Amino acid sequence: MNKSVVVLVLAGSVFAVSARVASAQSAAATDRGYINVGWGVESGSSAMSDTRTSPLFDETATITTTSTFTSGSLFDVGVGIRVWRNLTVGAAYHQEQNDTDAEITGSIPSPIFFNRPRQLSVTEPLDRKESAAHFVVGWWVPIGSKFDVMVSGGPSFFRLTQDAVSEVKPDTGITTVGASVETTERAKSVTGYNVGVDATYILWSNDSLRLGAGGFVRFTQAKAEVEMLSGVGVPTDVGGVQFGFGARLRF
Repeated sequence: MNKSVVVLVLAGSVFAVSARVASAQSAAATDRGYINVGWGVESGSSAMSDTRTSPLFDETATITTTSTFTSGSLFDVGVGIRVWRNLTVGAAYHQEQNDTDAEITGSIPSPIFFNRPRQLSVTEPLDRKESAAHFVVGWWVPIGSKFDVMVSGGPSFFRLTQDAVSEVKPDTGITTVGASVETTERAKSVTGYNVGVDATYILWSNDSLRLGAGGFVRFTQAKAEVEMLSGVGVPTDVGGVQFGFGARLRF
């Protein structure tokens, strides 16, 4: 999804909630806090590419690795306390994983013929895991007795763990080229931000607890650099547009 569309949707949600607060004096939060648990999908795409050249048989070997990480499933949990009127302060945590294949291509000089390079094309599976702790300040708006909406935002602290192609050793075949590929797990900690909307419908309640189900959309992002084939940091986007649903507890 286009990031500008997400920003417009979330901005529209903020406006709608603000209008609701202005027009409905009865929309006062009474719950003291919340616990949310959910599952969903992070939608986004981050393409990474790196090239290394090296001398071989008095010529130059060129090897390129390219990988694109896209959508992955996530787990999400959040807690918060109402501190003043409808204002809440809380924290959330999400963990997401997606896998892909690195496309490794190259032009490898021949050990026999000058200026007649052989073409290399192999793939290598890669794992990528992302986790983040989010500090969130929210505005909580009950709409009726069983439905509420919260708009929130704040800083996010990411931990990215990703496999990266760190070494490619072409074989010495005469006409065709294979290669042994080594991967190295890279870990990065970076800071970003989050903004989102969460909606809840209450299914059961007593004097002290209310249980329900709900869904959320959140946009969160940070920038990181991961060392790949050449040993130089390659930029990558962390986070993305997140959609999810799950259980809601109000107390």
